[in-house]
Amino acid sequence: MGAAGRRDRAPLSTRLWEEPYRFEFFQAVRLLERMAREHRWPARQPVGHDAAPNREAVRFRALPSLAFPAAPVCEIRRPKPAESPHGSPPDGPPDEPTPVEMVVAFMGLTGPQGVLPHHYTALLISRARKRDFALRDFLAMFDHRTISLFYRAWEKYRFPIAYERSQHDRDLPAEAEREETARRQAAEDLFTQCLFSLVGLGTGGLRHRQAIDDDVFLYYAGLFAHHPRCAQSLEIMLADFFAIPTTVRQFQGQWLRLGEDDLSALPSASRRGGLNTQLGTNVVIGERVWNIESKFRIRLGPLNYRDFRRFLPSADRLRAISHLVRSYVGPQFDFDVQLILRAKEVPWCRLGGDGTDPSRLGWNTWIRSAEFTRDVDDAVFAEQS
Repeated sequence: MGAAGRRDRAPLSTRLWEEPYRFEFFQAVRLLERMAREHRWPARQPVGHDAAPNREAVRFRALPSLAFPAAPVCEIRRPKPAESPHGSPPDGPPDEPTPVEMVVAFMGLTGPQGVLPHHYTALLISRARKRDFALRDFLAMFDHRTISLFYRAWEKYRFPIAYERSQHDRDLPAEAEREETARRQAAEDLFTQCLFSLVGLGTGGLRHRQAIDDDVFLYYAGLFAHHPRCAQSLEIMLADFFAIPTTVRQFQGQWLRLGEDDLSALPSASRRGGLNTQLGTNVVIGERVWNIESKFRIRLGPLNYRDFRRFLPSADRLRAISHLVRSYVGPQFDFDVQLILRAKEVPWCRLGGDGTDPSRLGWNTWIRSAEFTRDVDDAVFAEQS
């Protein structure tokens, strides 16, 4: 274990500025775009799209050299503070929309891997010694667009990258930028929209209405998309999400109350022919029937007492598991949640509790005179909406 006074590791952004050659090209561009969004740089539009070049987060240039390159990314240049009337932010460019420049060696019209003959690169080097950058800047326009499209082609089928961008664009303060982001997300993050459709949240009005984040449904989209849905998949999902042992006990019987039209009644003044009086066909004795097909039970545990308290109705996890299960099984089944507490974790019963954990009859109180020899599973709670 390191000493308490050891130096902190440099942030990733600092390492990117100081040692860009240590970063892979795609990761470097991804980090710069993310920094531009987080720090609200004036030039923060994604590269390779339809924004003006001076509004994009990164400006690409080919390395004007014939030497063998040591890394794909040779240099990352911040705009000079003198270019801005307000100075430069700590982690980014000035207030004016001036992109960060990235010099690369793996692609371009000129340079070590250039597609033009090498004498064009030699000409650029010769003109640069005389402080003539006209030809270099002219060719850089084509380099920038080509490299931008190369990055965009890599990004297109990397679904986590588009998802990451849409997550950062959710909290934009300006209404106009939110609308622009929504239009761009419709094209860029189509994969996420497809996943939402598979789990039943395809329209915006159905989202952000659960006790759990909508991203949970995306994570388990494979289980939600599978039909018919089964108890084994539900066990896997709950055990993974809550990180506790989970068992689904099927065919948990329950009493169902019958409606008035389903009851049996002898003929009377109001019902001359009676109601449901055909013996062996529709006669029912009583007001309820026992049904084992419409309910199941979720058994959680064995749990320690800390986790046990988190699933009590006064906590938030019971509501979360209720929403997740209801979204998975639909409205046609009933269920309840049974908590299994380890025998050695069963608390002593005290009136009023211990001050921080009040005693609740039927929740966390057991009459005990000695240590329990088996886990207790008395606590059963109904679904919480």
